[in-house]
Amino acid sequence: MLNLIDSTPGDPLELAEQCLALATAVLKINEAAVKESLQFILHEKMESLFHALYNAEGSV
Repeated sequence: MLNLIDSTPGDPLELAEQCLALATAVLKINEAAVKESLQFILHEKMESLFHALYNAEGSV
C-alpha cells in the first residue's frame, strides 16, 4: 500500500522549515477549507518541533 504520510520524526531544522512553509501557505491561501487543513497540519508540525527542541535540550 502506498503511504503518502511520512510520520518519521524530523530534525528541528527540517521541522522549522516545514512550519515556515506551511505558515506562508496559510497566509496566501484564500480558500477556507484548505486554509483550515493547513492550519491543522501546521499545529501538528509545531508540536513536533517543540518536542524535538525539548528533547534536544534535555540530552545536552
